[in-house]
This record gives sequence, structure tokens and C-alpha cells, in this order.
Amino acid sequence: MRSTTPGTAPEPAQRPDFVTVLRRWAAEQGDRVATVYLEDGTPGTDEIVSTYADLDRSARRVAAWLQARTRPGDRVLLAHLPGPAFLDAFLGCLYAGVIAVPAPPPDGRRRSLDRLSGIVADAGIGHLLTDTPTMPLLREWLDSGDTGLDHVASDDLAADPEDWRPFAPTGDTVAFLQYTSGSTSTPKGVIVTHANVVANQEAIAEAAGSTSEIRGVGWLPHFHDMGLIGQLLHPLYLGGTLYYMSPLAFLKRPFSWLEAISHYRATITPAPNFAYELAARRTSDEQLAQLDLSSLEVALNGAEPISIPVLERFTRRFAPAGLRAEAMSPCYGLAEATLLVTGTPRLRGLRTCAVDAASFQQGRLTPAPSGAAVQHLVSSGRAGILGVSIVDPDTLEVLPEGRIGEIWVTGPSVGAGYWNNPERTAETFGRTTADGQGGFLSTGDLGALLDGELYVTGRIKDLIIVNGRNLYPHDIEESVRPLHPALATGAAAAFALGGHPEHVVLVQEVRPKHLDGTGTAELAAAVTSHIRHAFQIPRASTLLVAPGSVERTTSGKIQRARMRELYLRDELTALEVAPVQTAEPAGTSRV
Repeated sequence: MRSTTPGTAPEPAQRPDFVTVLRRWAAEQGDRVATVYLEDGTPGTDEIVSTYADLDRSARRVAAWLQARTRPGDRVLLAHLPGPAFLDAFLGCLYAGVIAVPAPPPDGRRRSLDRLSGIVADAGIGHLLTDTPTMPLLREWLDSGDTGLDHVASDDLAADPEDWRPFAPTGDTVAFLQYTSGSTSTPKGVIVTHANVVANQEAIAEAAGSTSEIRGVGWLPHFHDMGLIGQLLHPLYLGGTLYYMSPLAFLKRPFSWLEAISHYRATITPAPNFAYELAARRTSDEQLAQLDLSSLEVALNGAEPISIPVLERFTRRFAPAGLRAEAMSPCYGLAEATLLVTGTPRLRGLRTCAVDAASFQQGRLTPAPSGAAVQHLVSSGRAGILGVSIVDPDTLEVLPEGRIGEIWVTGPSVGAGYWNNPERTAETFGRTTADGQGGFLSTGDLGALLDGELYVTGRIKDLIIVNGRNLYPHDIEESVRPLHPALATGAAAAFALGGHPEHVVLVQEVRPKHLDGTGTAELAAAVTSHIRHAFQIPRASTLLVAPGSVERTTSGKIQRARMRELYLRDELTALEVAPVQTAEPAGTSRV
């Protein structure tokens, strides 16, 4: 019997790749529980438990099957439902030396299959691993003959782990391709090497203070960078234990996430803004009384930007359950950097600042004069092993602290580029500043550094410029929520149509059952009046739509460009359309 006592994490120099790491844990603490998958999301029931020896054995089984059919460097599509089958397949790819390509499983809509087809064509994929429940959803697509994929359910492989031929990757060996959220017709696969993976795991461990005692709980999609790198792989990298469930289990019953944190005494959990908001809103007082969240030390939030009101509501709601405010840990990252770029140190808590709103709209973070309007910002933490600079995207000059510009990143976890896309790679990776500093990743995100802290303000492509002022769509969207209970929980997308004067549109989800006698026409007009008055927008209009109408990426981000496209093509089904307002509204905009 091997010891179940957690091992001592080796020095970074002794962790050259994930295969070496997992093989070491299998040898030193093979009987220790590595992962626990909650099939229905309920802690303590229907658990699928894997030890480190189990993971190693499953990875070798998948790798043996792949090695009989592929060569190192071949790309293998992974289209699995959440659960152990995906993790076995992903690790098996690493063990075999082939390049894993995680992708969302089909959801029954043509668009999801089109996305898979785009990835297959872009990456030149010849093999597909899936799972038994997903295979029927892929059957028509696979049988069409368009893909030419050799395919099998990885949870039903006829292969012997002992047939595995050990593979020793170097740091430059490509581990996987991370396809970013976006258009199905123009997929972008970030090339992530073994050295990138190890470097980013070290960055996460440094920011979160993670050790081999780590107990992670999560539900994020495994095909998303935060779900894969931050949730699934991080505890395994350090020899700890991961407890996880499907995103659907969380969405059906948000309390299950908190219940698992409490039950398994989790020390770390990752989630986006909307999850913290949903959990706070849908947890009853009776459920709250069952929780003990005192073990939680790091509650990661990687949204861009992070909502201060959401974090404050979550903290207040669960303080009676022992949640420490200091556990809230905003961070910033992206797939092109493998994942984490900046993070809040363990148990430091939020760091916020209030800056002059007018200066903020001109791209500067300055103290607000007495009585002036303020803009509240929350830090996404500090850079560790990665370097962060703020660069003027037009002049490429490095900006001083307190100036808003594009976030540029350099360091060992920045990916090697986009697969088979030299033009986009040149536009994004290996950038050089005006003073000759090279090797930067340009993120497309806007932010500023202040006292060494990174404050993320938004996306360049989403920026709304009105009369020389920079307006951020999330600020417009957030400002509408308090106007009426029917708006409080609905997603929204604000975007500009252009023209003179600038025309700004808000597509806002509304819950009719919460209207409480307010007419939709009255509500839409009030929302438009509020937007014009609060943000001094010359032309504005509002579309009220049903819940679920505002499209998001697989990581939960609002797809504003997609909503603008649907609006211009008149493909949005509106509950109410407010007439365009071009004159200053009178009276209050609250309804």
C-alpha cells in the first residue's frame, strides 16, 4: 500500500512538463485521491473517485491507443461531456505526445457542429475522442463524410496501459491548442507548450499560495482556459485533490457549488462574475444555514472587468456562513497567456479605488475633486512571473502608471502563437513597443497600472467613443440594473452603431413576471432616458428582450459584436423597442 500522505511539491526546475509531474505523483502517492466527480452535483452521492494511480493508468491506456494510430504532433479533437472521460483523454494525449484540442461537445444546434468543423479544418485534425453519451450527437456529422475523422469513445477503449511507450516532451513540445470563443468561421487556436503549462501553473501557485494541501472545487467548462488550466489541472499539478461537477449541475442548482465547497472543505474555487451573482440570489436562508465556507481561502474571479457590487453582495450574503471577505480574489488572464496574468495574493482581499469619472473617460486614473462624479474600480491583482505593460495601441508608446491603454504581456507562459495563422500571430504575439522592447502579447484588453496593481477597464473592440469620451459598455449595462426589478438579473449588451451623432443601443433582457404593472413601453423609454442622461449620449435606443436572448461565449462573456450583428440584421425578437431619443430627457428616469 502506497502512502496517502500528500507529497512534497518538487521545485519548479524538477517539473519540466505535466507528464513528468503526474508520473511522479502516481509513483509517490498513487493511492491518494486525485479527483472526485459529482455526477449529479450533490456532494457525497454518485461520486466517481480517481486516485493518482488511476489517472496515470487511464492516461497510459488512452495513450497506448493513440500511439498505435498517430504520430507525435498529430492533433486530436476532444469533444466530451464534463467528467472523467475528458480528463483521461486529455492526459492520454499528453502521454502520447499528440496535441490535444479540447472543444465544446455538440448541443444539438447546427452552430455547435459548424464550430467543430471549423476547428477540424483549421487544425488539420484526423482523430476524435469523445464519450459514449456524446457519440449519438456526433453520429450524423461523422457519417456525413465531410470530416474524415478516425473516432472512438475514449471511455470504451480496448487498449492495455502496459502497451504505452513512454514519451518525454521538451518545454517546446506543443501540449494542446486552446480555441478561443468567437466566430465558428474564423477559429483561433492558441498554441500552448508544455513549458507554457508549467510556467502558468507556477504563476497560479504563486498568486494563490497553493500547496499540495490544495482542495479545489469547481464546475467550469473543461474546454475553456480557466476550466482546464485553473480548475482541472492546478490541483493535480501540485498533488492535491479536485472535486468537480458539470456546468449544467451548477446552473440548475447554484447552491450545489457552495454545498461542495462546504462539504469537501475546499481551499480554492474559480468562477466568473455571473456565478457569484447567481449563487447569492438563488441561495435560500435555509440553504445558507447549512453552509460552512470558512475553509475557502481563494475565490477566483477572472471576469473582465470584475463587478464590485457583485462581489460585495456575495460577500455579505455568505459572511454568516463563515466566508471571509479576504478570500475574494480578482484576477486577470486569457488563453493567449495560457491563463493567469495577474492575481490577488491569497487572503489579501479586494483592492479598490475611486477615480474622477471625467478623467477616466479621457483615459486617466486621477483622484476625484470634492463633489465630482467618481468611477469605482477593482484591482485584478499584481503580475508575478509575467511582465505587464500598458501601451498606447496607436503609437505603441509604453504609458506611465495611471494611464489607460492596451494591456501587453510578456513572459514564459505566453503561447507560441495561433495555429496555422501567421498573420493573426504577427498581429498579436511578438509585438514591439515604440522604444524597441519586444516579445509582447497584445491582449486587446484595456487597463491601467496603479501602484503595481492592474485595473482592467474593458475591451478595445467594445469601446464606445462619444464626443471624445471613452465609454465602456459594461458600465452602461450595470447602471441599468437598479432601475427596475425586472432588469436586475437580466443580461444586457450595449454597443454603438456609429453615425453623427453617435447612436448607442442597449439590448436588455427583462423578466415579465417582475414588471409588477409597469408597461414594457414605459420601461424601455425610461431605460433609454437613463442612458442618455447618465452618460451624455446624443442618440440612444433600447430593445427589451426575453431572458436568454443576449448571447454569451462559452466562458459567460457577453458577445456584444454578435448582438450588434443580429440587431443590424433585424434578427432579434424584441418584447419592446423604445423609439430613438435624441433630446435631453426630462424628469427622473427611475420607474
